[in-house]
Amino acid sequence: MKREKLICFREFKENKLSDERIMDLVNIIRNKEKNIRQYYSKNFNEIGSRDFIEMILLDAVFIIEFLKESHGVGGGPKNLEPWMMSDIEEDLKLLENQLPFFIIQEIDEEVNRARQELPSIPVLRLATSHLGKYWLSDEVQNDPKVQRSRHFTDLLRNLMLKGVIVRSFTFDNIKLKYSAVMLRKAGVRFRVAKEKCLPNIRFEKGVLEIPRLEVDYSFERFVRNIMALEQCYKPFEAYICNYIKFLDNLINSAEDVDLLVGKGIILHWLGDDAALSNMINKLNENIGDTSTCYDDMCKKDE
Repeated sequence: MKREKLICFREFKENKLSDERIMDLVNIIRNKEKNIRQYYSKNFNEIGSRDFIEMILLDAVFIIEFLKESHGVGGGPKNLEPWMMSDIEEDLKLLENQLPFFIIQEIDEEVNRARQELPSIPVLRLATSHLGKYWLSDEVQNDPKVQRSRHFTDLLRNLMLKGVIVRSFTFDNIKLKYSAVMLRKAGVRFRVAKEKCLPNIRFEKGVLEIPRLEVDYSFERFVRNIMALEQCYKPFEAYICNYIKFLDNLINSAEDVDLLVGKGIILHWLGDDAALSNMINKLNENIGDTSTCYDDMCKKDE
């Protein structure tokens, strides 16, 4: 991908940007280098300042141009094949690839000034529209938590948690004791919730109401990165980790998946229900000891 980034940067530079303007971008990164390095693992400490600044500049330019190209805004990178666009989109979601938004935004704003262009669509709005799928309303994009997103993985999590029910987190070792099939046999009814925020699960008057979960082949990788973010930086607000744990307790077999599919709670494209059951169980294996937010609901199950 280094070759594609260099080609993209060359095209970017040729579009009304002098060497002096490029040095302005370099200086912006140099002045924020210490802060930017805090977003990366210790392995990056071995990279010298010059190489680090070059890496950040190439990555920032590439991301800006990629987002603009994917939205048909201005001239983005023309050297990318369709399959590469898909791979790049997936790579942007990886926790280890998280270039901070603040430096991307500063570079984009400086470029607009250098080209004497009217303000373009803000990078955060482009990223929100590109990665958010159905979370596209102005209300969502102007949400303070979305606006404060530190990087792409953080943005994805904030989009997923838009409208989340604020719950108390405890370290009580309380979990759902019975699977979906067993709960149905005990008289529990299942209903798909109208809202879209996945962790907003409710259990009232014998009815377990769960928002619809749509699962494709990219879901596992997507959720793993958000779970990793929560376990590293948000252990007391680990909504997605808790959601996956709840699903893992609810789903023990293909029969449990079949029940939830029949109720419209799960829609998936994995081929068979056993594949989804195995995927949820594997996801839970990667969750360490985290605080829980469904303890009150699980107590009603006892």
